[in-house]
Amino acid sequence: MEELVSKNLQNAFLSIGLDFRLLFPESKNEITDRWYGDYEWIVRDVPGYGTVINAVPPDEHLRSKPWEEWYEHENVVHHHVLYLDKPSTYDDIFDAPEHDDIHPPRTLGKRWWVVDDPDLSPLFLR
Repeated sequence: MEELVSKNLQNAFLSIGLDFRLLFPESKNEITDRWYGDYEWIVRDVPGYGTVINAVPPDEHLRSKPWEEWYEHENVVHHHVLYLDKPSTYDDIFDAPEHDDIHPPRTLGKRWWVVDDPDLSPLFLR
């Protein structure tokens, strides 16, 4: 949990209209560390989208854990949960380019199954 705070994710989530402490309550610090402790958290300012927050599992867990992203676009906050293996239900397919300045490097060059999750909370903290 300290790692998330040290990366200034509180301000990043606030900038898209989400309360970090509601998403990552102190009562769930142990669960947060267990499930998200090895994730890479990347915050980028993307033209046309503003702040985009990505949580990407390490290479050895890319198939077993999803990539999550949060952003605000046209006054709506989005939470995407992306999988390398096709889930039972999904909303879109994202064929990540080989290179861009928007998405985390480990996610590039792969096909992702996208769930547009109406629940904005982190998947593993529900």
